Amino acid sequence: MSASVTEPRVDARHQEDVLTFIRNGVRVQDIPELPDESAPLRQGLTVCICTFKRPDSCIRFLDSLPQQDLKPDRLVIVDASPGDETEQRIASYPRLADLAHEVCYFRVRGAFQTLTCSRNFAIRWVETDLLVFFDDDIVLQPRCLSEMAQVYRDNQDQVVGVNAHDQQGVKSPPLLWRVRRLFRIVPHLKPGTYTRGGISVPWVFQPPTESVVQGDWLSGCAMMWKTSVIREVKFNENFGGHSTGEDLDISLRMARHGKLMMAGKAHVLHLPDKAGRPNSFAIAYAGIQNAYDIHQRCLENRTFLDTLRFIYAFGLDTVLRSLTFVRPGQMKRRWNFVRGRTMFFVDRFLRRDSKLKSG
Repeated sequence: MSASVTEPRVDARHQEDVLTFIRNGVRVQDIPELPDESAPLRQGLTVCICTFKRPDSCIRFLDSLPQQDLKPDRLVIVDASPGDETEQRIASYPRLADLAHEVCYFRVRGAFQTLTCSRNFAIRWVETDLLVFFDDDIVLQPRCLSEMAQVYRDNQDQVVGVNAHDQQGVKSPPLLWRVRRLFRIVPHLKPGTYTRGGISVPWVFQPPTESVVQGDWLSGCAMMWKTSVIREVKFNENFGGHSTGEDLDISLRMARHGKLMMAGKAHVLHLPDKAGRPNSFAIAYAGIQNAYDIHQRCLENRTFLDTLRFIYAFGLDTVLRSLTFVRPGQMKRRWNFVRGRTMFFVDRFLRRDSKLKSG
C-alpha cells in the first residue's frame, strides 16, 4: 500500500499565478518569492483562510477574529475567486490591524485555484510553530484560538492536530445514520472515527463537552496543525476543485505522526455557504472517487476484506440515498447525487478512467 501523494505544485508558475498581494492593507506591486520551507519556526499562531466566491462569508469571519483573546501572529488569506469582489472588500476592511499582527492577502489563479493547492500555498507563508485553517463560512466564538492552542501546548510532544467544536452542527445521529449502523454500513456512531469501510463518522454527533476528545480525523472547517509536520505531509493536490475529502486525507496521514484531538472548549459556528460549491453530481462523484483513493492509500493494514467492506458500505449507502426520492423537495439535487455515486461504480467496473464528468 502506497502512502505517498503527488509532489505538491506550489512552486509552479508562482509569479504569474498570484494576481494580487496585499500586506496590511497595502497593495505590493512586486510579488515576493515563496519563503524557504526549511526556515526555522518561532512559537506562535498563524490563521489561514482559503476562500472562493464568498465575500460575505469571508468578511463575517474577519469580523469574529478581533473578539479572540489570542491575536494571531499572521493572517494569510488565499482567494481563488475569478472576480475581485473579495479583494476589494478586504483591501478596504476598516479594522485590518485588529485581525493579526500581520495580514497577507493573495488572489490566485491557475495552479493555486484548487482548495488543496491553495492550502499548500498558504502553508509556505507560515513562520510560526502552529497554524490553523478555517473555512470562510466559520464564525469564531470567544477564546476559540487560545483553547485550541492550549490543547497543543499542553501535549505538544504527542499532539499534531486540534479541532474546534462546531456548536451550530451538534445533533444526535439522524435516521439515515441509525439505518447505516443497523445495516453495518458503519459499525458504530462514535464521533470523529474512520471506519474500515471507508466512511467517517461526523464530529457533529459529539455532545457538548469541556473535555479533550481524541479522534481519527479532523473536520476541515476548523483544524489546527503542527507546522513542522504539515510542511512535510502537505495536502493532496491530486484532489481537484472543491477537493472533497481533503480533510480526511490529510488527517489520516498526519495521524501517523501524532494524536488528533477535538478541543471541547474551543467553539465555532459553521454556517455553510452554498456559493462556490460544485453541483451535487460533481460532489458525489468526486466524493466517492476521493474516498476510494483515501481508502487505498491511508487505511492501515488494508486487506481484500476491507475492499469488500468499502463496496458494501458505499453501494448500500447509495441505495439508501436513492430512497430519499420519495420525500418532497430537492429531487433534482438528490437524483444527481445518486447518479454521481452510481457513475463512479460503473467507471470502476468498466475500468474507465475515473475522471470527473460534467453533469
